[in-house]
Amino acid sequence: MTHPHQLHALAAAWSLHHALTVLEEWARDWGDTTTTDVSIPSQVFGRRTALGGHGDPTAAAALGAWAPGTPNPHAALLGDMMRELDALAAHLPGAPGQDPLARIRARIPAMRPHVAARTRHALQHLDGKVRDRLNLGPDLTHVPGECPACHARGVLYAHTTDPARPIVCGAGCRCAGDGCPCGMPVRAEGVEHIWGPGTPLWDGLARPVVARDQPTAAAPADIHDIALPEQVAP
Repeated sequence: MTHPHQLHALAAAWSLHHALTVLEEWARDWGDTTTTDVSIPSQVFGRRTALGGHGDPTAAAALGAWAPGTPNPHAALLGDMMRELDALAAHLPGAPGQDPLARIRARIPAMRPHVAARTRHALQHLDGKVRDRLNLGPDLTHVPGECPACHARGVLYAHTTDPARPIVCGAGCRCAGDGCPCGMPVRAEGVEHIWGPGTPLWDGLARPVVARDQPTAAAPADIHDIALPEQVAP
């Protein structure tokens, strides 16, 4: 069974992925307004330039975020984020320079709970930095229903950029461990409640959200191309 720390870490990784994608778009748009060759480090493609060319695919080695006399602050922040992610992924399988966030995300299900918890907090820290720059709110959508643990209504939210769409309690209630009425398959004392696919709460509340947002057969399957519900304001 997936531990709640792992579910939280995966949601944090997908949230950061979305934030970095938006930041890269901002950096590219900013670069398009200049006439200089502004290097833009990319989480997927390594280095891009405002002229549309591709360079070295190694993210950490492609952090030339400044054109002479024309700073691109968004590219600079993206470079900082990629350096930190490279450091976090340094001990994980995979060739150096490959998308570090994807490497981290792939390893989360195999992480020990305490390692997943630390990884979650590290990713959330980076995510917060990016979202502050972008004034981008959390990737959450309200899900009607009652939290089975704290019994509050109107406090349940689904992570919209995580393909699993896990549900969390916005009231911040935490699992009481054995005997907690939360219904999480793994009851981990002190961990914020989170419900993934296969739990009664998710199957009853989040499944309609997922079904509504599924792409058609002809539509792209990339998560960023799926029409998502309205996001919660920051």
